[in-house]
Amino acid sequence: MLHPPSVYAFEEEITASGTSPMERAEACAPIFNQEDGRPFFLYFCTREPHRPFVRDGSDPVSPDEVLVPDYLPDLPETRRELARYYMSVQRADRGLLRLIELLQSSGKWENTVVVFISDNGVAFPGAKTTLYEPGMRLPCVIRRPDVAPGVCDAMVTWADLSPTLLDLAGVISEAPAMHGRSFKNAMMQGSTEGWNEVFASHTFHEITMYYPMRVVRGRRYKLIWNIAHGLPYPFATDLWASETWQATLSRGLTHYGKRPVKDYLERPRFELYDLVNDPHEVHNLAGDPAHQSILEDYQNRLRAYQQKTGDPWILKWEYE
Repeated sequence: MLHPPSVYAFEEEITASGTSPMERAEACAPIFNQEDGRPFFLYFCTREPHRPFVRDGSDPVSPDEVLVPDYLPDLPETRRELARYYMSVQRADRGLLRLIELLQSSGKWENTVVVFISDNGVAFPGAKTTLYEPGMRLPCVIRRPDVAPGVCDAMVTWADLSPTLLDLAGVISEAPAMHGRSFKNAMMQGSTEGWNEVFASHTFHEITMYYPMRVVRGRRYKLIWNIAHGLPYPFATDLWASETWQATLSRGLTHYGKRPVKDYLERPRFELYDLVNDPHEVHNLAGDPAHQSILEDYQNRLRAYQQKTGDPWILKWEYE
């Protein structure tokens, strides 16, 4: 649900008979079957995959068969949680499939743009609520009837979605009041020219989880500015209580995946990574004299973007 309603003034809020993705998809059928001739915009959300990863008995996944990504520790607890997570993903997939089936049966499939995204990285420490790669690299699948399937490596953020959707709908091609810009042409042409850098931010998650960070990421280098670097890194309550993190603590592990636990909890003011040679973001180059010119360049890029977008935390460059 989006708030406040005065800003996100949807014409209709759809209520499903249950909370499963399938039930929520079924509740959308009347929207597809309307014959008033007006275009529609449907914002379809599910709880899946979200903690707690509830078992429902369908399509069980064996913990022994899951692929444990490098940023997580390969522990029995991690495998159990990942198995439940993948089952949760399957439920979300079934809901999306049902939504597509309903759209097809309505006759509107060939006149509809479908966008599939995730709002954050997987709900494990090291991904969700962080600005490391597992927290930033998210799925973005766009289906347009008149565009052949393909892959576009343009670097975009969700701030670019609104201007892109408006552009795809033929409403506007440029939206100067928005922080993002349309990537329609990049998508249609498969070009990355002009799309080789993104900016990202994190300030709060839960009310108690204050840890502002700002990021500029290029094709090779990435700078993270930990504005509250004097504080220990806080956790979302569900991530702290996760079997994976609690097992890491109870076993006294020194590393969480590839990253030292100490470095995860106690972060410096700046983190600079060479993503080509260090994809797991383990070796911080911010203090390396050989990379000072790159550090200063990325700091200047970040500061300029904060100035452009009116980020109030820009004051922290001057008032540490």
